[in-house]
Amino acid sequence: MSSQFEKAVAYVQGLDKTASGPDATVKLEFYKFYKQATVGDADPTKEPSVFSFVERAKWKAWDSIKGMSKTDAEENYVKQLIKYLKEKHPNEPILKELEG
Repeated sequence: MSSQFEKAVAYVQGLDKTASGPDATVKLEFYKFYKQATVGDADPTKEPSVFSFVERAKWKAWDSIKGMSKTDAEENYVKQLIKYLKEKHPNEPILKELEG
């Protein structure tokens, strides 16, 4: 794992605990790239039931990037955070670190 990815993960985990954190769509983007980077492809035999709305949405987001390498997923996770910060928190010190 790259140090940029590790910094980004730590930052995003802190965001989830705040009321002004990312919306559900952005969270799904972070989730899918995190799972792909740390686990690899989603297991098609573990697709959640249609009645498990949140879990199914998370699984489908993850499955949508099947075949992406772990390195590419890490890079996309960092890019997603940079995009989010530029839109919502442009003065965050971590933004310069991630872009550098």
